[in-house]
Amino acid sequence: MRLLDNIYAGERVSAADAVRLFELNLTELGAVADFRRRQAVPDERVGYIVDRIVNYSNRCVACCEFCAFHADAGMIAPYDLSFEEIIEKIGELVVGGGTQVMLQGGLHPDHPLDWYLDLLRCVKTSFPHIWLHSFSPAEIVHIAILEGMSHGEVIGRMKTAGLDSVPGASDLLVDSVRRRVSPRKCTRGQWREVMLALRDADMVSSATMTYGLDETLEERVEHLCFVRTVQDETGILQAFIPWSFSPANTRMCEVAPAGGVDYLKTVAVARIVLDNVDHIQAGWLTEGPELAQLALCMGANDMGGVLTEELVVQAAGIHTRLTAADMEDLIQNAGKIPMRRDSRYQELGHEG
Repeated sequence: MRLLDNIYAGERVSAADAVRLFELNLTELGAVADFRRRQAVPDERVGYIVDRIVNYSNRCVACCEFCAFHADAGMIAPYDLSFEEIIEKIGELVVGGGTQVMLQGGLHPDHPLDWYLDLLRCVKTSFPHIWLHSFSPAEIVHIAILEGMSHGEVIGRMKTAGLDSVPGASDLLVDSVRRRVSPRKCTRGQWREVMLALRDADMVSSATMTYGLDETLEERVEHLCFVRTVQDETGILQAFIPWSFSPANTRMCEVAPAGGVDYLKTVAVARIVLDNVDHIQAGWLTEGPELAQLALCMGANDMGGVLTEELVVQAAGIHTRLTAADMEDLIQNAGKIPMRRDSRYQELGHEG
């Protein structure tokens, strides 16, 4: 097959060719994706990090159709954590040997920029060595609009206050889909502008993809190609993380959940299309540990975070949990070598 020959020859695939890849059987697709993985990351180590998501509030004006966590979805009562409660949660992570915190709370209706800056300073004063991989492009756009500032100004002040990196929470970077499922969130163009501002601030990020939102394969591939273009422009995307939409408890509960084969093919196609992103994460939290394990043979080379706390996915009815020991067992049983890593994807000394 000429398409596969071109991929094995190291050629970049077009959007049309990426759509065709979904027609391949899993064995064929997995083999070429793993070839591309070995080009990007030659050894058989699979990384993971001990971290914690602190969802400091569920008051969010975006009210996305696919989210069961925000207060208006009616699943969880509105709440705001105090700084003291946040510090207590981070302290529990540090005692357990964790190194990274993700502070996430959506598009808060009331918090000014100074609230976020005070929070960052408070965390860094208490835990100077913790890595703050926090907030999101949509939050930065929201804060910039509220404050009448540029994205770069918001990011610069957050960096000075202690922010280390920003997760590139992307949903699906196709504006027609975004207008349907998350019309109050940033546009695709604004997401890109935040990535450019992070590059200018010498900060790193990532990109995600929430698929199964009743999009077409062409739209899914459009997302991948856009991420690839942004990475060509910036070089700051350390990882790509695809996961399937969980419709339970959301306003889109009529959408059929994506299946396991679809997930594995999406991981593989992402590895092939994203020839400029080194790390593809297996989404154990949403897909389950067994499917994530299979993804390690389909182009993925990282298991992401242990996530000692996470509430957004739980709100959609998913309660998967793993310890660091569980993570290492999963990786070893997949025939790979576990590697506890830091936030820059560098190996840490093994701890017990």
